[in-house]
Amino acid sequence: MKVSKKLRKLSAKAAAAYQNHRRKPLPLRLLTAAAVAFFAARALLLATFPLEAVAGRPASLVVTDRSGAPLRGFLSASGEWRLPVPLSEMGSVMPRAVVALEDRRFYFHGGVDIFALLRAALQNAKNGRVVSGASTITSQTVRLAVARPRTHAAKFIEFAQASALEFFMDKDKILETYLNSVPFGGNIRGIEAAARSWFGKPAKELSLAEAALLAGLLRGPAYYRPDRRPERAKELRDRIIDTLRRRGVVGEEEARRAKKEPLPRARLALSGARVQAAEAAARFGGAAFAADGYGRFRSTVDSRLQRLVLSELLRRLPAAEREITACAVLVENDGGAVRAYVGNAREGTEGASSWVDCAQSERSPGSLLKPFIYALAFQSGKASPSSMLCDVPDGAGGGTRNFDRLYRGPVSARAALAESLNAPAVEIFRRVGAENVLNFLRTLGFSHLTRAAAYYGESLALGGCGVTPLETARAYLALASGGSAGALRWGEEEAKPRGPSLLAPGAAFMTLDILKDVRRNLPAFADADSDGKRIAFKTGTSYGLRDAWCAAVTKKYTLVVWFGDPRGRPHRSLVGLKAAAPAAAAIMLVLTEKGEPWFAPPPGTVKKELCPLSGAPRNQYCPKSRSDYVIEGVTDDAPCVMHAYSGGKVVIKWPQKIERWRAARGGGKDEGLEIISPKDGASYVKRGGGDEIPLAASGGRGEIFWFADGVLIEKTGEAPVWKMSGGRHTIAAADEYGNAAEAEITVKEPASGAEGEIPLLEESGGQAL
Repeated sequence: MKVSKKLRKLSAKAAAAYQNHRRKPLPLRLLTAAAVAFFAARALLLATFPLEAVAGRPASLVVTDRSGAPLRGFLSASGEWRLPVPLSEMGSVMPRAVVALEDRRFYFHGGVDIFALLRAALQNAKNGRVVSGASTITSQTVRLAVARPRTHAAKFIEFAQASALEFFMDKDKILETYLNSVPFGGNIRGIEAAARSWFGKPAKELSLAEAALLAGLLRGPAYYRPDRRPERAKELRDRIIDTLRRRGVVGEEEARRAKKEPLPRARLALSGARVQAAEAAARFGGAAFAADGYGRFRSTVDSRLQRLVLSELLRRLPAAEREITACAVLVENDGGAVRAYVGNAREGTEGASSWVDCAQSERSPGSLLKPFIYALAFQSGKASPSSMLCDVPDGAGGGTRNFDRLYRGPVSARAALAESLNAPAVEIFRRVGAENVLNFLRTLGFSHLTRAAAYYGESLALGGCGVTPLETARAYLALASGGSAGALRWGEEEAKPRGPSLLAPGAAFMTLDILKDVRRNLPAFADADSDGKRIAFKTGTSYGLRDAWCAAVTKKYTLVVWFGDPRGRPHRSLVGLKAAAPAAAAIMLVLTEKGEPWFAPPPGTVKKELCPLSGAPRNQYCPKSRSDYVIEGVTDDAPCVMHAYSGGKVVIKWPQKIERWRAARGGGKDEGLEIISPKDGASYVKRGGGDEIPLAASGGRGEIFWFADGVLIEKTGEAPVWKMSGGRHTIAAADEYGNAAEAEITVKEPASGAEGEIPLLEESGGQAL
């Protein structure tokens, strides 16, 4: 409405001027006619002004880190480097210099400088040719937006459009548009692109000398190019500095110092040395990558963390094996922000394969998916961390084998996951079901699992599929987020995603609790204990030594590291524990605070006293108990059925698979558990008061439990002892894995009146105490 009223007023003025001009002398009539034509053209242009052409020139897309520092620029749709910035981010030097040199009365005219127009007309008439122009910053802005032939008619329209442009934009916006659009040679357009191209800094940080040089380039980007014609460039720069001094823009001393500054020797690349982090942000930022109106997208990448991750990867890459590279994704748990993304540590240095973004490449995960299968079993009540599993051969030819080709026999789920045993993982996989596992992995974000469950079979539990490091980081983030699987966040100003709950919080907690205990397998992680740093990690090694992985989780961060050859070739160094884990440990030890809290058990996840062998609640015959986590109402609470009393002693009822395995190994005797004290067949004579026999054994695995005639002997000191009683007794020892040994002994009462004396041995082989 306001625009229409102004247009009507302008049209009325033009008509009134036309009615009056006929009564004036000829020169005045000519001037009046020109004015009428000008204002009529201006009124018409106001209605049809191509504002989009002026303000909508394509910008280069620039991805910055979370603080706003550029990571990577992308050419605009027109193939140019144009990095528009607000006038407030151009500093004070460059805008003042351009106004002083190009259009001193910029802030006082209405788009056309009448005084400059008259001066140019007189000078050109005097010389008989065009020696001076009357362009203003506003008219040049129009010319940059709308290309026309250089004719008097085009100049007239340009001035009319300049006057119209002042109707739509204020002065600062016009100056900003001009400085963001003016060419600086080649495909460099705008002051920000020029500043970064020639000086490697933003326009707001330009010195007086640098601003003067760029202002000079506006008069001839190729003619005054400093790296090719340094003498011309310096002469023009210094003249501009003198002009600014004379016009009061800068002081005498500042001008003198500016003239001493050296010229740049070459133009700098604007794309950025490390491009994959920015490209990933541009690709996955989605709707957030609409930029901020100036072609910039502020990503979540933290440059400090990016440098840390990259440096640790490079430090551990084998120097003699240039075909091996690494990638890593670091995510902040609270909100899922990607804080570091290294797609290829050797990016752009080692031929074509160095440009492969390995973080988005499909690779075999090895054992890296096992924690999710265990978590699903914990959630469904099909297992708990203490549940006994069978690490034994299962099938023709030995069945599933572990990485070290050894079997442990009966193991807890906690130990099986901590040691990444394969046979127990397959057992858990069977309990949960192939379809359930596959669907769960898909919901976690593993998009390459497109085949049917029958295609993968049980190999899915052991890495017989393809995943990407980026997908894996999101999946482990779900564990760190209590089972919620939100999308990764790439834009710093994006809202924190709220993903659905895919896993019971208790199951996620128990899985990380197990992975936190595996630091004993790796000195780099074990060192965290002494510093009070809590880190959970899981390694993975693909079949054929093609991929080495490590996923690590702290209270604050989730990290996934991969080492390998982008071409998929095997190499003896590609073992997760040796290649990827040291790099992950080094990164996480830096990022983890001393005494940083760990995840708290969620409601309903509690510790209970359980049988250390079966993992079920302890019955009256279980030798001892051990506390571990269960999910109330989910974990099976039936008491242990493995320990029973039979034939006057406690016996263990093994599952058939364990019985067969033990029978093949001689009932567990080859584990080497042997009672040293008391000796089998020995006879003892009591002294008459409080006599004790020390209990000692060699071999076995884990803690040793002692029994006297089927009754557990409670440990009361550093070394276990048994308080003697007369008669024949069976002393038994059993370790955590069911290996056992027995000793039959006889204890006699002392002869009458002999109390306190040292008795004689009654039988050969007996002992006196």
